[in-house]
Amino acid sequence: MKAKRRTGQRARTSLILGTCILLVLCLAYVLSSGEGAESLSDRLDVVMMVIAVLALVSPLFILLRTAGATAAEDEADLARRLGQAVARAEPLTRSHMGGDRVPVRVSFTFRPSPHARSATRPLVPNGTLDGLVADYWAVRPRRLVITGEPGAGKSVLARAFVAEFNRSRTAEEPVPVLLPLGDWGRQELFRDWVVRHLVRDYGCTRAHAAQLMDSGLVLPVLDGLDELDEPGVLLPESRAQQVLDALTGYQSGLEPAPVVLTCRTDLYEVLEASGRPMLDAARVEIDPVEPHEAVRFLAMRQDAVHREGDWRPALDELRAHPQGVLARSLSTPWRLVAMATAYEQVNDPGELLRARTDQEVTDGMFARFIPASVRAVDDEDRYSPERAQAWLHHLALGLVSQNGGANTLVLPELARSPGAWPSRMLYGVTVSLLTLVSLWAFLLNGTRGSAEWGISLLVVAMAVLALLHLRPRGYRLIKRSDMWLPPWRSPLWSVASKMAFTGRNRWGVLVSAILPVMILWRSVTPEQLGGIGDWTLALAVLPMLTLYVGFLAGNTLDAAAIGPSGWPRGGVFTALVLGWPAVVLLGLGLRIGLGVTDCLALLAVFGVLYCAVSGDSAMYLCWLLIHFRGVPFRLSRFLDWCHTAGLIRITGGVYQFRHREFQEWLARHPAPLTRPTAPAPDPATARTP
Repeated sequence: MKAKRRTGQRARTSLILGTCILLVLCLAYVLSSGEGAESLSDRLDVVMMVIAVLALVSPLFILLRTAGATAAEDEADLARRLGQAVARAEPLTRSHMGGDRVPVRVSFTFRPSPHARSATRPLVPNGTLDGLVADYWAVRPRRLVITGEPGAGKSVLARAFVAEFNRSRTAEEPVPVLLPLGDWGRQELFRDWVVRHLVRDYGCTRAHAAQLMDSGLVLPVLDGLDELDEPGVLLPESRAQQVLDALTGYQSGLEPAPVVLTCRTDLYEVLEASGRPMLDAARVEIDPVEPHEAVRFLAMRQDAVHREGDWRPALDELRAHPQGVLARSLSTPWRLVAMATAYEQVNDPGELLRARTDQEVTDGMFARFIPASVRAVDDEDRYSPERAQAWLHHLALGLVSQNGGANTLVLPELARSPGAWPSRMLYGVTVSLLTLVSLWAFLLNGTRGSAEWGISLLVVAMAVLALLHLRPRGYRLIKRSDMWLPPWRSPLWSVASKMAFTGRNRWGVLVSAILPVMILWRSVTPEQLGGIGDWTLALAVLPMLTLYVGFLAGNTLDAAAIGPSGWPRGGVFTALVLGWPAVVLLGLGLRIGLGVTDCLALLAVFGVLYCAVSGDSAMYLCWLLIHFRGVPFRLSRFLDWCHTAGLIRITGGVYQFRHREFQEWLARHPAPLTRPTAPAPDPATARTP
């Protein structure tokens, strides 16, 4: 550490001395007579050159400062910032609890462990949603497994735990982070996987995320252990078993590190019986919703109160037959919420009384669920229920085709999914064509001088960087966490501007803005002041300055404050930042008489540059072009609308379907139902229990 600090000090000293020597030489040249600067224009050119050099050197100086300060960053401050990001990304909204003021009452019971190495449980547990954090603090070691039937509310309970724990945590306590287990890889270390999620979902730098993990200031709340494997996978070879093995070895010093895990009941009991469960953990089982609680919840819904006559037959059925088909189908909070959403406004819940099987009840609820959700949020019919279901069906099929059946939609990684090879092929062909056009213009159709050879080598280097994005883990010149931008009309832009010009990075922003300002000055001012007085060029340069300021301002916000839809906007913004200079140069070239070949080469060079800098965005665009019939082109806007409608939920920086059961139902139904369908496979055999 001391050697690195001395190296950083020597580098900063060299930069400062070099800058001072450059300033002295340039000032001597400007102020000298005779062979020095003979005119005001020459002197201004020298001054602008010096400022340009300073603008290029200052980011290096800032990087050296931040590199030296990264290791010394206050851990409490890092944890505080992560807690704020988690609070913004994981709010416990009314939609998670049922979309109404009256939530479903979720209760749980501590279950004894068949193994000797289990955590101690609270003597008098609360057993309710509000008391989960207090029960967790009484567990030693602080390892908890939340189990329940499909739709029992495991994800809601985990989200409530994160929100309540984060609200009451002190500076010394870890930050709970909700992490979906769907993308955990067999060859990836658990620590590295958590660090990757902190970088991707919450805007942390990799160094800070690793520092928080190594300091024990992150409490992973892992959701969806039962969603990792295909049916019939042998337990020793399953991803779920490998996750439990990794968590058993997850230590904080000599003690087991804190962790919270959710899993379906039948799968976890099989894992326990296999002899390799997660050791040193306590287990809670979510209780089924009793018929009287279902009646209370449905009867107290706001719209159901106004349609009491329509709801009376269904409520009477629940009271009279607590073991009937309808009562069994509504024994989980998720199904209760789905039924309330589907029928409380206009549809007749009495039609479910004609159902003879649980599958008929499911088909009836979900067939009404999408139109009711669309109608509740969209009065302008932006997306029809038919189109929304068709697009969601296409996305659900894409997730089913992935390893183990993924349950998260990560927009930057859609083009890297197993079935997206046509998108990757289109991207590779595009980069190759742009490179060939550039080389043809500079070598085969040019003078082949030193400048042409130099530009051609630069184009080849950029093409290599662009093709490196095709690797499974990609290659980024710009970190993905630096490309998340809020909506164009969002008030976060004003917050970002204030943070950029008043925060710790204000001097770097101000110094870096000198060069664009001087370019604008040179374009606008008359020749007497050293400019060229070309207002047309000034109008072309002004958007470049605006984009530059916006890019710096947007980078002050983290991904959690923006949401998963901020990444495509970052890709568009990068295209504007790189594309506008190409447009300006193209216009200037046409004014001086450049041919079509030269203009085409210029556009091709900037195209290769964009693929090298932002290859993930280019690959995502290729994925949209390949799937233009199955999903809308503005996919992120549609998914944000689905989140508002309650069809999609957001966890960190990813999208998820409202429930795994809903995702699997959509994968089987591309269009709205007109009649009951064939029953789905028995849940006991559909997935590895």
